Amino acid sequence: MPRVPATLELIPLGTGAAYGQPDQAQSGYLVRAGDTAVALDLGAGTFNRLTGHVQPTGLDAVIITHLHPDHLADLLAARVYMAHGPGFGHPLHVHAPPGLMHRLEGISGGESWAGITAHDLPAGSGTLAIGDLAISHAEVPHLPPTHAIRVGYGGRSITYGADCRPNDDLPRFARGTDLLLLECTFGEGEIPDGVMHMNAQAAGEMARAAQAGRLLLVHGQPDVDRDASVRIAADAFGGPVEWAREGHVYAV
Repeated sequence: MPRVPATLELIPLGTGAAYGQPDQAQSGYLVRAGDTAVALDLGAGTFNRLTGHVQPTGLDAVIITHLHPDHLADLLAARVYMAHGPGFGHPLHVHAPPGLMHRLEGISGGESWAGITAHDLPAGSGTLAIGDLAISHAEVPHLPPTHAIRVGYGGRSITYGADCRPNDDLPRFARGTDLLLLECTFGEGEIPDGVMHMNAQAAGEMARAAQAGRLLLVHGQPDVDRDASVRIAADAFGGPVEWAREGHVYAV
């Protein structure tokens, strides 16, 4: 029998950006508590890692934050598992911005997506009723629309900022969260003009504005100096910071 966590847990399945280091997967995070398990994004390489923690048939939902490939590519693997493999007869519920299925059908050559049941995330913000978890979402500035996700259980919360540039919307949405995951694409470097991503300084400032309990940095380019990024973000935040470790269980 799988272990049922008594507290809210986060397991990073992949923390890489659009391309990563040899041992990295792209964006994907497992959140679970009570009898409920939800994946936030399923980038390339994350589905295999997911199966090491929970059987896909035991996954209550997948939430895709936006329609960039590095956040959804392993839905292709999930489709085969659910439609033709051990998951047959147990469709996987996927909540995502409108247009997901059209995009996936184009990639797969029009093959059946019977293993996936898609639900559109409403524009703006809203809530999702998924098992024991209290889940809310709100748009942040990146590829329109991109949604940050907040997951609560037992008075504790995890907020995943998805991909975004520095903004005021995310700190308001994440206010008081216990664990905040923020992208750090450019690490210790500068953010190029007009690019909708963050660096360590911005991530730390956002965490401070959100009054978060802890900050985990994710989604860094392969040449980013992780140690330097953590130091910069910690100085800007004033609280505990680390670079998220893939496969590590973070209890909240």
